[in-house]
Amino acid sequence: MLYEIICDRFKQKKIVFHTGLNTVLGDDVGSNSIGKTTFLMIIDFVFGGKDYVMLPSNDVQKNIGNHTIKFCFIFESKKHFFSRTTDDLDTIYRCDENYKSVSNFTLDDFCLFLKDKYRISLNDISFRSIVGHFSRVYGKDNLDEKHPLNIVKNEKAGEPTNTLLKLFDLYKFIAQLDVLLKEKSNELSAYKNAQKYDYISTIGARKYKANEKELENLISEKEQIPTELDNNLLDLDSIKTEELLKLKAELSKGKRNRSHLYAQLKNIENNISSSGVFNKQNIEELFSFFPQASVKKFSEIEIFHKEIRHVLKFELNQKKTELLELVYIADEYISGLEKNISEISNCSNLSKAVLVRYSNLQKRIENLQGENKSFDKLNSLKKAKVEVNERRDKMKKEQLVQLQSTINGKMLEINDFIYLGQKKPPVISFAGNQYEFFTMDDTGTGTSYKSMIVYDLSILKLTDLPMLIHDSVLLKQISDVAIEKILELYSNVNKQIFISLDKLPAYTKKSQEILLTNRVLELSTGGNELFGRSWNDRENE
Repeated sequence: MLYEIICDRFKQKKIVFHTGLNTVLGDDVGSNSIGKTTFLMIIDFVFGGKDYVMLPSNDVQKNIGNHTIKFCFIFESKKHFFSRTTDDLDTIYRCDENYKSVSNFTLDDFCLFLKDKYRISLNDISFRSIVGHFSRVYGKDNLDEKHPLNIVKNEKAGEPTNTLLKLFDLYKFIAQLDVLLKEKSNELSAYKNAQKYDYISTIGARKYKANEKELENLISEKEQIPTELDNNLLDLDSIKTEELLKLKAELSKGKRNRSHLYAQLKNIENNISSSGVFNKQNIEELFSFFPQASVKKFSEIEIFHKEIRHVLKFELNQKKTELLELVYIADEYISGLEKNISEISNCSNLSKAVLVRYSNLQKRIENLQGENKSFDKLNSLKKAKVEVNERRDKMKKEQLVQLQSTINGKMLEINDFIYLGQKKPPVISFAGNQYEFFTMDDTGTGTSYKSMIVYDLSILKLTDLPMLIHDSVLLKQISDVAIEKILELYSNVNKQIFISLDKLPAYTKKSQEILLTNRVLELSTGGNELFGRSWNDRENE
């Protein structure tokens, strides 16, 4: 548990805590800007948070400057001393009993230390994600009484429910499917990228059907060749003519493509060889038209142009290398076609011509089959991803149904304790990645904040969550009778709860007794603020 917090800048240098409820009290008139909320934010700070320093509304850093917070945790009767400065949020210093630094480690490692010492064995969730959701201090984004699962505004759909599932150790089954879904998504993405860059052919459903029809004809034609050959029905001249026409058409297309590559290559080489230097003669000619122009400006512009040319030349050389490779491939392709044309033109025997025809048919068949195979593969990958996604969603739905029943049952129990079974409890309802949190037939402000507290207490009792922080903004709207019962619940918990509240005379005697008995810090105006002064007074300007 958290045992103490020390800061040399505090009016009360040391604050000591205990198990159960720890109260930070304001004065009887509810004075503002005395440090109640700030101190709760510091408690969150020693539990690994950053909002004490990072929140834009925080004026402590501006008025106090960089300072060090010293703190001690007790685990299994052993004290562990630490310090953390406001100017280095990612470093925690391990200290001796006199708070002299002996070593340091990262904030992440410190949070792992706390997770281990609090015996939280959940693998899918970090310590900060656990406690950060339930550190409800004015200025943070997790005070939305309608959305108590959200830690920030407009949180990504599904993240709040995922976090809750992880806290209840119900996410591990979903996590396995998440990993599989990611693998399927990556595989599909890689396949689509291969198609995008033409490493794998891309066709649609219409082309797929056309390919099937053409394949049927080509296979039939290929199977007919041996029969015609056996029966001496093949016409050598027509075969040669047909094949030559096909090859010459491909040759013409290949040469056009190569000419286009040569044209690009020529442009690239011209751009590389061009210096683009703005020489003396250019400058003199320019000044004949603009005699008032600045030489210095032209020099600065020319330096900029040289830097740009250096970058462009590197890119142009890369492009030139790519084009040369493509030209080489084109040359090889054209040479192969010219060789085939020459062989067929000079062919004097039937078997050679038939072999070429058979080979070309087989090549076309393989190409079409490859296109259709890639179409089938893509659909197979899409289907596999959809199936895993459906399995994951089904699993999540089943776990949320179980979670919903567990939480609602505990909230009913706590709500009945507060209202002696006379008022309706808050209800949480999950639907896909969304959730609703409400109290049936009661949308009042006090009920909404009470419901959030009931929810937090339920999670505290049901999970490994080690502590709660509740600012007075949550408690002030709740009826006196309900507050008394909530304070009873707070004080009977064997984990730590930190709250702030003021205007004690406004509450019942029993509530006052609980608040005073569990008091760890009391603040007021006139020099008894957390830092000994209030910087919103005009005399402190």
